[in-house]
Amino acid sequence: MTLPPYLIPSPDGVPWLTLLVLSTLVGIALVGLAGWLRLPDRAVRLGVTAWMGVPFTIALVIWSRFDAGATAAGQGAVQLVEKIPWISAIRVDYFLGVDGLSLPLILLTVVMAPVAALASWGVTDRPKAHYALLLLLEAAMLGYFVALDFFFFFIFWEFSLVPAFFLIQSWGRENRRYAAFKFFIYTMAGSIGLLLLFQVIYLAMRQAGLPTWNLVDLGRLGQGLPVEGVAGTLRDIIFAYMEQIGVTDVLGRFPLLYTSIAFWAIFVAFAIKLAVWPFHTWLPDAYAEAPTAGSILLSAVMSKMGAYGMLRILLPLVPDAAQYFAPVMGGLALIGIVAGAFGALANTGGDIKRLIGYTSINHMGYVMLGIAAVAALPGATTIDSRAMALNGVMMQLVAHGLSTGALFFLAGSLYARTGSWDLMDFGGLRVAAPTFAGVMGAAMFANLGLPGMAGFVGEFFIFRGAWATLPLFSTLAVIGLIVTALALLLMYQRIFLGPLNAQWKTIADLRPAELWTMLPLLALLLLLGVYPAPIIGLANATATQLVAVFQNLLS
Repeated sequence: MTLPPYLIPSPDGVPWLTLLVLSTLVGIALVGLAGWLRLPDRAVRLGVTAWMGVPFTIALVIWSRFDAGATAAGQGAVQLVEKIPWISAIRVDYFLGVDGLSLPLILLTVVMAPVAALASWGVTDRPKAHYALLLLLEAAMLGYFVALDFFFFFIFWEFSLVPAFFLIQSWGRENRRYAAFKFFIYTMAGSIGLLLLFQVIYLAMRQAGLPTWNLVDLGRLGQGLPVEGVAGTLRDIIFAYMEQIGVTDVLGRFPLLYTSIAFWAIFVAFAIKLAVWPFHTWLPDAYAEAPTAGSILLSAVMSKMGAYGMLRILLPLVPDAAQYFAPVMGGLALIGIVAGAFGALANTGGDIKRLIGYTSINHMGYVMLGIAAVAALPGATTIDSRAMALNGVMMQLVAHGLSTGALFFLAGSLYARTGSWDLMDFGGLRVAAPTFAGVMGAAMFANLGLPGMAGFVGEFFIFRGAWATLPLFSTLAVIGLIVTALALLLMYQRIFLGPLNAQWKTIADLRPAELWTMLPLLALLLLLGVYPAPIIGLANATATQLVAVFQNLLS
């Protein structure tokens, strides 16, 4: 298949992206083989954790072959492309590729999956099934980030719910069934509008002479760029289709109306996964009730699927509607930032996992604020401010994944020692477990955005970029920064400071395996805080091209 210049195949001809996804599925087959051979559970734990190094290694190879500065035909190029006709009758292609939006999240996934596996070493109930589901969840998330045909994109999006659902329901806490069903139903319901919308888009594209599910081509049409001789924007194509089937007689002859409907169908689906207020209520239950490994992957990677969907689909396909509704997105982001912060503060005398969950709502609010800032009409802004906001979003996604994953890992380690999630049961553990206190303190400061850590870079870029387009929302969002920091400091105080609770005098300090699991995450948080170029460099070419769309809408 001949590729256009903005799609660049692998320089060595090796299908690295297919190998990346298949490597996790091979791991599942090996777990099944271990069950058939009746190997001991310890062998399975060691084997799966070691095997997760395979997709990690492949991801590093992909990174080494990715040219961060590659551009073509006026946009950041999609690279290492694999494109093969799949279902010719409806123009479905097996289409994989990476760019500056997806590669940082792929790297985040392959880093956090082994952390989740190590957090599961205490699982004694059906450990083979547990580890197989972790591998399946990793496969679904990786597939989602590399799929560029909506058919496969949607399959991976929906299929990621299955292993997450069973992890929560089968290995979670007391209210695990309620949390699992709430999480599943919320996400599934939100996806209905997205699926129906793309069926309409496909029919409209078929009428225009190019039936396609190709997300790159649809994004180009949304931005007014030519695709295979099809003229006009995606908005014009949808409007022409609506006129042809007579819908305009009912809803009116306003093209923006139809892209506005498309906007909300896309936005709601991804806002649920991102936990944007008021679609966030599933998150505290799911994060709190999931097993430790589930909490790590849900918070560190799965929530990022919502932000990625907005950047991959929402902004490129319907930029005019995104710009029109940017103040609404900014307002919802602000409410989520403040509500998440005060929700965390309200749990400083209760459940540690629920507190961390509310801080995630707060942090994903910053991500939503950055996305809204990219699309918003300006006060007096340049393309640089929008690009800065989008680069901040990418940095925040990575930084939050690393720091929140570390906090959930350490919370699980604390529970394994004490049998309690209640913050009021602790106190003074710094005396008995000084290394534990130091490592958790570092993870906490990284999470609250201490200067010198990666979270600070992400938040600084978001606020700096958002100030140019959404100054009021940016100013009020500072409340969330302060309150979240207070909540995390109180959490740390409840656990490690004050008089030592007598029943924890002999508590074990952080074990070598736990320490060596945490040190790479903390090192990455520090490295990216001092030198953020590895993430910013990956994202910048794609970010600059995407934000130029909204700058062009003003001209």
